[in-house]
Amino acid sequence: MKVANILGVPFSTRGFSETVDELAARIDRGQQTQVVTANPEIVMIAQGNPDFQSVLDQAYVVPDGIGIVYAAKWLNLPIYERVTGVELLAALMQKADEKQWKVYLLGAAPDVNRLAAEKLAQRYPHAQIVGRRDGYFRAEEDEIVAADIAIHKPDVLFVAMGAPRQDIWIAKHRHQLNTSLVMGVGGSFDVLAGTVKRAPSIWQKLHMEWLYRLLKQPSRWKRQLAIPRFVGTVLLTKWGKRS
Repeated sequence: MKVANILGVPFSTRGFSETVDELAARIDRGQQTQVVTANPEIVMIAQGNPDFQSVLDQAYVVPDGIGIVYAAKWLNLPIYERVTGVELLAALMQKADEKQWKVYLLGAAPDVNRLAAEKLAQRYPHAQIVGRRDGYFRAEEDEIVAADIAIHKPDVLFVAMGAPRQDIWIAKHRHQLNTSLVMGVGGSFDVLAGTVKRAPSIWQKLHMEWLYRLLKQPSRWKRQLAIPRFVGTVLLTKWGKRS
């Protein structure tokens, strides 16, 4: 797989449609794949977390965030399109509907998990939602959760427990899960359930979703500090290469 390295994170250079087709092909042939949807915040977390960096080194990392696309442009790297987690989830569910794949949903609050499963079952009636479990379990229950997933043999497992927890959990247990594709989806179940609204299309077109989320959830301000840190680090990298 061709990758573009941004601050140590190996991003796939495929566009959205190519990514969907590639992941669908991997599922069809039973190739085990961990997908990480990475934005600037994720990249900066990896800077100070060797365990998380190791996960990213082994995963299929897609550019979820316009900041990644801009950084690639500044560094002259071939990433031209975002591959957002919530849209990738929807596209894979469409494939699951067409191919009657089995799907398991892990994570989020109990009511959110249930509502997300109901919404997906309504929208994609031929996809098989074979199991679900909320994300409120203790570390000592990890083996029980992994075993339940393995019993159901899903083709696709979506994990909504927030980064980096979800991605580290997947990497730790992926060989026990008996599934082809495992993808961390962050807050996507909340969007599916309707408990969190995605930014209106005009905000998306202007690449200002991050600002919309900040205005809706001011408590995110500490997390958003990763964006200027990311921009500064990328620019220093660019200027360093030039010098």
